[in-house]
Formats: sequence, structure tokens, C-alpha cells
Amino acid sequence: MEIVVTTFKGLEGVLANELIGLGAQDVVPGVRAVSCFGDKELLYRANYELRTALRVLVPFHQFIARDIDTLYKKIRSFNFSGFLSPDQTFAIDVVLHSDYFTHSQFVMHKIKDGIVDRMRATHNVRPSIDVENPDFRLNVRISGDQFTLSADSSGESLHKRGYRTKTVSAPMSETLAAGLVYLSGWDRESLFIDPMAGSGTIAIEAAMISANIPPQFCRKSFAFQKWRNFDSRLWNKVIQQAGQNIKSEIPPIFASDKSRIAVDNIKTNVEKLPLKTGFIVSQFDFFNVKQENATIIMNPPYDERMKVSDVYRFYEEIGNHLKHKCPGSNAWIFSSNMEAMKYIGLKPSKKCILFNGPLECRYHGYQLFSGTFKHNKEGE
Repeated sequence: MEIVVTTFKGLEGVLANELIGLGAQDVVPGVRAVSCFGDKELLYRANYELRTALRVLVPFHQFIARDIDTLYKKIRSFNFSGFLSPDQTFAIDVVLHSDYFTHSQFVMHKIKDGIVDRMRATHNVRPSIDVENPDFRLNVRISGDQFTLSADSSGESLHKRGYRTKTVSAPMSETLAAGLVYLSGWDRESLFIDPMAGSGTIAIEAAMISANIPPQFCRKSFAFQKWRNFDSRLWNKVIQQAGQNIKSEIPPIFASDKSRIAVDNIKTNVEKLPLKTGFIVSQFDFFNVKQENATIIMNPPYDERMKVSDVYRFYEEIGNHLKHKCPGSNAWIFSSNMEAMKYIGLKPSKKCILFNGPLECRYHGYQLFSGTFKHNKEGE
């Protein structure tokens, strides 16, 4: 069975490694997606255990169309009875990259018309649309004149883990946060710090990785549970096996913020997870604390979405604090403000280009030593 797993741009390599770790075959990274082959157990495990995935899709039909009439005819001629019965509800997600079709909503409605008209002609019953909780979610990817129809086995996006009930302004996607932890090279056993934690997403994802807590531990349901071939026994086996790998102890993982509201939110968000020791939430200002020999990941406030007075000076202060107060640490900074990143004043040892929603971002790693640092602005 072919499986396509979607992700954020820039995390394809990380996701490919995760899939290989689950035993997927013929793993091929693409753009915002990774394709592979596997069985039903892999499909279930991919949904439950992949941390950098957004959706797990099963392609089942491809065709070519260059105009709306041809599209309608192709859809109406396809037999969807293997996926959808007349008394069930369905929803359609369209991913559009085409010069032939420019309005995704119009395309979606035409596909819906084709499915409904086919069902009505063959069963004399019209299936209903349910965008919130459908029995079957159809994913349609359009690249030029190429259409790929896939069954969405996830339902809601997999970044919605279910543990985060309280947020502050501009919360980070859980999927992206997990990707940042993986890209940092953290060994999962040493001290980890997020000093500007906000909702605590980066630190919580780090704790879940260290403790082997499945990313969907708190999630209630998936789309594949409504499929006709759903194997409840196999699904329970997947959950039980993943649960057996959860660790009771993790290294010190600090989630801190100078905001009391943020700290209280983090404490609420982590309550649903089986983290008994190691995860420490505290209120303090990053610039008032010295920390050696740690992995530090921070997501400073964005100029686009959160206002910081004199943002360049703020970033310069971050760099100075890292230089003088965090010797021996491995620090990573994630930001969409490329100009401000130059004011960190440190030469990055690693650079990654990632996306946080529509925002193009930089993720730079800095190896901090006790010796001399470069004080000039870093280049792009």
C-alpha cells in the first residue's frame, strides 16, 4: 500500500527518518510530503507515532484534467463505493498548484457535485457534506493537470495533539516544535531548556520525545477508525506496544517564561501527559539566568505577530547573554525576522530554512564555547 505523509516545508528529511524508523519501505522525501510503502499496521503507527507529520494519506486514483467539465466527468465516472456509502458523510480538502485551475473552492464544489451525482444515479440517495466530522475525508492534490485522490486516514491535522488547552499569543505548531527538537541534535538525556516557552510547546515536545510518549497519546479519534476495513484488534495492539515504551524518568527539561500567565498555561498543558519527574516549569527572565552545558532552543517573539520594542536590540541582547552566560551549551534560535537574526552576533554552526505557517523562518544553531567569540554580525 502506498502511503503519503505530509509535513511542513523543511522537515521532509526528519519525517523520512521517522518513517524509516517505523519500518516503512521505499521512503522518498518530496516537497512538504514523504511517500513510502507499508501495510495497515504502518498506517496506524504513522498516525499515532510520527511527530513531524501533518496528515497520513492513502492515494487510490489519479487522472488528468485541464478544464472543469473534464474534471466533473472524471469524478462522476469513478466508483467511490469502496470508500463511501450513500448514508455516510464526506468532506473534501483541495491542495491546488495549477495554471489550469485557480480557485480551490470552485474545484472542491465541482468534485462534490460529481460524487453526489454519481451516488444519486446509482443509489438514488444523496450523501451529505460534514466538514467537521465526516465519515470519509477525501484529499485532492492538483499539480498542473495531474489529479491525485487520496483517503485521509488522519482526520484532523496531526499537529493537534490534544494536550494543549491553554495558549498565549502566536503559539507554535506541535509538529514544527518536534521538528526543531530533532534538528537540534539533542541526545534526549542531557539538560534541555526553552527560556521563552510561551505555551510550552517546544519543551513539551522535547519531554515527549525523551519519554517515548506517542505524540497522539491524548488524541481521541482518527479518520481511519471509520473506514470499513478498520481493524480494532490491530489498532489496540499498536497503542499497547507504544505504551510499553514510555519511560518514567527523563532528564531535566525546563520550560520557563517571564510571564506568569504563560507559566500557568504550560502547567495546565502538561497535566494530561504521564510526566512524573524531570519536566520543570518556572517563571524567570532569560537574561537573569546563567546556564552551562545545556541544549537551549528558543523562539523569540516575531516582529510580524508580536511587538517587541527595538527588536534588533532585543536580538543583540540574546546573543550577548548566550556568549557570556551559557558556555558549553548548544543554542538554537528560530525566527522569521532574518534581519534581526544578524544581530545575534554569533556565527552559526548550522542553518536551516523552515516555515511556520506562511512565515519563512531561519533556524540557526550556535555551539557556545568558553573561549573567544566573534562579535561581528553574522551574514546570511
